[in-house]
Amino acid sequence: MIAYAPSSPHRLYDLAKLAFSMSIVSAFIVVRPVGVAAQTGVPEVFKLAYRLDRRFLVFPRLQDLKEMVKMNDALFIVHNVDDAPDICEINFKDRENIGVVVQAGETPFTKEDLVMGRIVKISEMDVYRAPNAVADAAIALVKLHRLFKNIPC
Repeated sequence: MIAYAPSSPHRLYDLAKLAFSMSIVSAFIVVRPVGVAAQTGVPEVFKLAYRLDRRFLVFPRLQDLKEMVKMNDALFIVHNVDDAPDICEINFKDRENIGVVVQAGETPFTKEDLVMGRIVKISEMDVYRAPNAVADAAIALVKLHRLFKNIPC
């Protein structure tokens, strides 16, 4: 699971707890942490990851992530693209090493970032009232888990 540009240490910590609690998540990755999330949130998540014996990585850019981590696919969760497929409608060649990227702060994905993967949405979420990155991540991970277990989404 990948948190893109988190700005809140509390949201970052909640995302980490979610990622570390899900069996399908092998690592929690943060890209471009900003502000207080970078200063206090990242160290707190490192402590949590160490206590739980889980993998936690931080990168300054998504391009760095692509070079360092072998991902077969990256799914960018978006809310403002009407023609994006639902996460359950994606066909995967390989179900290993898939990155779920959520916008964890106010910084939107750039066009350069989005070409690195596939744009998907969560069809049950209202575009204008999507709660936050933690909800996005939780629903996306549960949907992927169900999809991989051949349980209808």
